[in-house]
Amino acid sequence: MKTWSVQLAEHQTQIYFGQGIGQQLGEYLPELAAKKVLVLTDTNLAPIYLQQLTQQLAALSVTVVPVIISTGESSKELATVLEVYQTLIAEKFSRQDYLLAFGGGVIGDLGGLVASTYMRGMKFIQIPTSIVAQSDSSLGGKTAIDYQHYKNLIGTFYPASKILVDPDFLKTLPAREISCGLAEVIKSLLVSPEQPLDYQLLQQSQFVTGELPSQLSKLVQQALLVKTHFVQEDFYDFKERRFLNFGHTIGHSVEALANGRLHHGEAVSIGMVTMMRALVQHQLLAPDVLNMLTQRLQQLSLPIELPDDLTHEAITQQLALDKKAVAGQIQLVLLKAPGQTYLQTMAISDFAVWLGW
Repeated sequence: MKTWSVQLAEHQTQIYFGQGIGQQLGEYLPELAAKKVLVLTDTNLAPIYLQQLTQQLAALSVTVVPVIISTGESSKELATVLEVYQTLIAEKFSRQDYLLAFGGGVIGDLGGLVASTYMRGMKFIQIPTSIVAQSDSSLGGKTAIDYQHYKNLIGTFYPASKILVDPDFLKTLPAREISCGLAEVIKSLLVSPEQPLDYQLLQQSQFVTGELPSQLSKLVQQALLVKTHFVQEDFYDFKERRFLNFGHTIGHSVEALANGRLHHGEAVSIGMVTMMRALVQHQLLAPDVLNMLTQRLQQLSLPIELPDDLTHEAITQQLALDKKAVAGQIQLVLLKAPGQTYLQTMAISDFAVWLGW
């Protein structure tokens, strides 16, 4: 078991990482004793884990109030936030009570937003259960919901006080979620400043579609340490933290235009390859880095080509809706070599030309 803490603005987050932590909540969460805890989870996880989770908390004399929302991005909306507020009010929760987010990125984003805004901030803990949440989104304090067709438009910065990461929760993930989650892990190791070690880990790891790699715990932990580095350097996401968005500029546009056909990790896979092909074409990146990335993504059966029905024009127009687009320009995350990431702002029209579109 590995533990470390992160100071983010006035918040401190304690991270516990190890197999079996999910079976020992009383040991790691003694502060919950005799408190009210709203457990936010989803319809996939509740039948598997909620009873066991509730029993462990009951041993601490905790009053558990479960809120189970529909699985998926469609729940990350204002109506769901209001539903959780209503439960908190009805059950007379105070600022000293807790919201525990048990789930993947959607649960963490939504739960964090509610916790940060209910009575101007209640206690917040995360137990992430997906690869993306364990390796990335649970740490750093970004909370958000989608609004209309804008992804993560409404949000706050509100780090959890504790994050309990147990790789055992990943064993129940469906095959597609494993592949999509590993796309984000691959991205993190690619932009990691801990080189050449993290790139070597990526080279040495063997991925098979639908299977958890034997090195999974190491991969997830390393990706979370990469996230720790960047959020400590740039909590409010003005510079270095944006390196973690490599592949996301195009990925977000593709994901939005695909209307649910692509999962986030699949869109990021396409975005990373598209960007790296252009970098190689402009002789800004060695071809062997692109080849290695492409091989790893294909081992996971992740897409690397733009969907046939998405035109370059449509993607370019969608880029104008990106949060990092301002006055017809967009900030890009580019890569010189593993761990050598930089930002460059370009007119969206010039970016399309640069991509060869």
